[in-house]
Order: sequence, then C-alpha cells, then structure tokens
Amino acid sequence: MGKGKDLFGKYNDIGKEKGPGTEEYDYSCVLFQALLMIGERRVFELLEEADDFGKKLHILYVQNSADSPPVPAEVQLI
Repeated sequence: MGKGKDLFGKYNDIGKEKGPGTEEYDYSCVLFQALLMIGERRVFELLEEADDFGKKLHILYVQNSADSPPVPAEVQLI
C-alpha cells in the first residue's frame, strides 16, 4: 500500500503546486473526495491499479431530483 500512499502524496503535491483551475489541482480534489467517500485503504489500492493500467480515479455523481444538486455516489477508474 506504500505505492498508493506515495501516489496520493505525489498528486496532492502537484495539485498544490499548479494551483486552482488546473487539471492537476482538480484531480487532487477528486482524490481527496474519494478518500472521504471510500477511505484511505481503498483509495490507495485504486491509485495503484490506476497507475498500473494508465487510468485515473473519477467520481460518479447522481442527481436525486431536479431541485437538488448532484451528489457524489461512486468512485470509478477511467
């Protein structure tokens, strides 16, 4: 799991360096949201898998009603 933790730190550092409005920053936000949703261990596992297959984590949002904003529902690899 050390590799996943290292990847999380790497993407977080890059996101901070590049700053808001960049793809790198947006991805670091996705990783943090995923961490809150599914926990550290699972995020690290998914990051390792994503790294092996050239993919990224993605948050799937659902909208429960027309009056409510979309809410995060699932973490996927794309």
